[in-house]
Amino acid sequence: MSESDRSGRESSAVSAEQLQAYLRSKQWFEDGKIRSVATIWHRRDDEDAEVVLPLPYVRDFRQRVRDALVAIALFERRNVSDVISDVNQLFSNVIAVRVVHADTEDGTIPINDGVLLISKARELLSSAAQAVYAKRRHFSGPAPKDARDYLDTLLLGQTEIGSYVVNVIAPNQPSFVVEQSGVEFTTADALPLSQAITSNLVAGLDALAKASAQYAEIGDLSAFDGAVFSGVSANLCDALLGFSGERRNRTFEITVTAAAGPMFDSEVRRFEFDGPQVEVLEKASGYYKDDYVLPDRVLSGYITKLVRPRDETAGTITLDSIVGDVERKVRVSLTGEDYHLAVIAHDKGHLVRVQGDVHIKPKTAELLNPKNFGVLSFEDLI
Repeated sequence: MSESDRSGRESSAVSAEQLQAYLRSKQWFEDGKIRSVATIWHRRDDEDAEVVLPLPYVRDFRQRVRDALVAIALFERRNVSDVISDVNQLFSNVIAVRVVHADTEDGTIPINDGVLLISKARELLSSAAQAVYAKRRHFSGPAPKDARDYLDTLLLGQTEIGSYVVNVIAPNQPSFVVEQSGVEFTTADALPLSQAITSNLVAGLDALAKASAQYAEIGDLSAFDGAVFSGVSANLCDALLGFSGERRNRTFEITVTAAAGPMFDSEVRRFEFDGPQVEVLEKASGYYKDDYVLPDRVLSGYITKLVRPRDETAGTITLDSIVGDVERKVRVSLTGEDYHLAVIAHDKGHLVRVQGDVHIKPKTAELLNPKNFGVLSFEDLI
């Protein structure tokens, strides 16, 4: 496809209102009309520069829009397609993902990580879209239909040299709106879905950064509980993890440039993730999926089940214990001597105690590397 054919197709999506806003942002001003069919735009720093902008109802509107774009491109000494790209981005949210690594310095990236980067960029927006409709630790199904339809309108912008940068353009399309929570729906309450998704993304990344800092300070995964209410989920964490590559060894940053709207201004937000933060993302993702390890915990409780293979001295017990604030049945593998003590404690209904790393899963829990197993005496309890 030639440059003229491409720009002609792209210009069909540019509205008169968008061109007016673009001209104003570039210091052009309206300086008259041609009857009731067009407006004339000039510049104070160049008397010869002129753009004739058609009104939307004229018969040859699309051709006149192309003429206006050509005039702007000639003044700016750029291609028409570059001007159209800037016009579209002025009315879109742009999410840039920059991957930093020794093998991306020349603007290239291994193909597997490149494919992963693109797919995870969509998943990032999908997780933010799901959080518009509900706040959950882990989304197991697809986003609502309206959100899926909107995600299909996302555009992939030109990559930039500078490590490796991919731009996702999320257009503000008035046909995709979402009802604001807590109010009866009216036209005035309709919020562009793109704005709601981008707002959720920024809020989620903000909350994730704060929760990660808190986790680094206290070492407790419960630091991530509150972030869910800001749109953080396992899905968001997994999408971010994909940006670090198949080997999880790449630093990356996300820059969100939001079009001005009713929820926030167009302040640019940047979020950086290095190696230690990638490790925290893995832990947060597992925590939200109920698949994580609590290191070095001391558990106490009653034994409710004993399992030992025939002709073996070692076996497995099931311990009813409180892990965090939750009552769980924890499986513990014990050696022969400890298992013998466990049998006696079970028969006599005594409390026992054991130390190790607790691996939590959705329906089970297991104590890894158990040590210091013993029966609790009355003195231990007081």
